[in-house]
Amino acid sequence: MFGKSKDHTPMKRIDSLIGAGTTLTGDIVFTGGLRIDGTVIGNVHASNGEASTLVISEHARVAGEIRVSHLVINGEVEGPVHATDYLELQPKARSREIYFICAWKCMSGPRLKAGSSSKAPRPAAWWN
Repeated sequence: MFGKSKDHTPMKRIDSLIGAGTTLTGDIVFTGGLRIDGTVIGNVHASNGEASTLVISEHARVAGEIRVSHLVINGEVEGPVHATDYLELQPKARSREIYFICAWKCMSGPRLKAGSSSKAPRPAAWWN
């Protein structure tokens, strides 16, 4: 109750990059920070639930489940999204399902339909 408050901002460090024009098929387990500019067909999870940051850029696409602590979406996500500490939806974010138990920030313009929920595992949003 009186302990140190949780830092809800994403980590500033990006350790790995999946570049534009790259398509990766299969599951990814990572530590630290990962930025996706290309396409991932498979699940993207933080290793052992560790603190992690995933950035999905404007032209990126992920088709699979995402489980991370810090998440910034500005691209397309097809699959359930689980963010435990921080979720940021930037203007070009497109997603069908978002589950989160975290602080979150929504920029003007994401393509989301329905409401949002901070209680997993109910779907929070779908795109048009």
